[in-house]
Amino acid sequence: MTNRILTKDKKVRQLNQSFVLIIIIAGLCIIATVVNPRFLRITNIINIFQQISVLGIIASGVGMLLISGDIDISVGQQVSLIGIILAMIIQKIGGIPANAPNAWLSGWAIPMAIVVSFAVGILLGIFNGLVVIKSKASSFIITLGSATVFKGLALLISGGSSYMLFNRFATLGRGRIFSIIPIAILFLLGVVIMSHILLKYFKFGRFLYALGGNKKAAFVSGINVNKVTLTSFIMVGVFDALAALILISRVGSALATTGDAFSLDALAAAVVGGVPIIGGKGNALNIFLGVVLIGLISNALVIMNINPYLRDVAIGLLIIIAVSISAISDQRK
Repeated sequence: MTNRILTKDKKVRQLNQSFVLIIIIAGLCIIATVVNPRFLRITNIINIFQQISVLGIIASGVGMLLISGDIDISVGQQVSLIGIILAMIIQKIGGIPANAPNAWLSGWAIPMAIVVSFAVGILLGIFNGLVVIKSKASSFIITLGSATVFKGLALLISGGSSYMLFNRFATLGRGRIFSIIPIAILFLLGVVIMSHILLKYFKFGRFLYALGGNKKAAFVSGINVNKVTLTSFIMVGVFDALAALILISRVGSALATTGDAFSLDALAAAVVGGVPIIGGKGNALNIFLGVVLIGLISNALVIMNINPYLRDVAIGLLIIIAVSISAISDQRK
C-alpha cells in the first residue's frame, strides 16, 4: 500500500514538473512572438529542433546517468574527441580534398568512420565507468579529470588543426526527409522515445532509479550495482558518438573543442528537466522539455535581437533555480 502511495506521489511530481516546464516554454514562445512574429514560423520551429538535436541526444544519456546518482561532465570533450577521429578517418582514407589513391578504400571511409566512432564512444564510457567503480570516488571528480584527458587527446591527435569534410559527410546533419523534416530531428525523437521506454518499462530503468535512491539498499536487494553503473556510462558514450556524428555532419568540420560547450548544456537540460543531482527522480519527457527550453532561449535571444551572450547567464540562472527548488523540496519531505 505504501509503495503504491509513493509511486502515485512520484507520478504527480513528474506531472507537475512537466506542467511547469510547458508553461515556461509557452510563455517564452508568446513573448518572443510578440517581439518578433517570425518566431512561430514553421521554418524557425524546425530550425530550433534541428539545432537542439545534438544537445537532446547527449542530455538523454546524461539524464539517465544522473537518475542513477552518477554524473558525467566529460560528455562535451567526448563528442570533440570522437568528432576529430571521425573527421580524420573520412579525410585521410576518403582522400579529401584530393582523390584517394585507392578508390575502393575511399568508398569505405564513411562506414569505417561511423563504426570507429561508436567503438570509441563505448571505450570512453567503459573508461569512465571502470574508474568510477574501481576507485569508488565521486563520478563528478573522475569525469572532471577525464574531460581534461579527452580534450588533451583531441588536441594531441589533431595537432590543434581543423579537419574539413567539404560536404562529404552531410546527410545526417543536414539531410531532410521529403525536403521538410531534418534527419537529425528523427534521431533525436528516436533517442528520447528509447530513453522513455528504457526508464519506464525495463528492469534497467528501475535499477537506475534504485541506485539513485539508495545504492546500498539497491545492492542489498540483489541489484548488480557495478554492472548497472558501467552500462550507464557506456550508454552515455554511445549517445555521445551518435551526437558527434550528427554534429560533425552538420558543421562540416571538426576541431578539438567542437563539442566542449555541450557538457554544461546537457547537465543544465537534465537538471532543469527535474533530475536532481543526487539522482533517483526524473523522466525522459522532462529531460526533453529541458532541452527544448534551452534551445528556445538561444533562439529567442536572436529573434528578439537581444545580446546572445545573455544565453549563458540565463542557463546558469536556470540551473541555480532548478537545483534550489529541488533542494528545498527535499528538505520539506
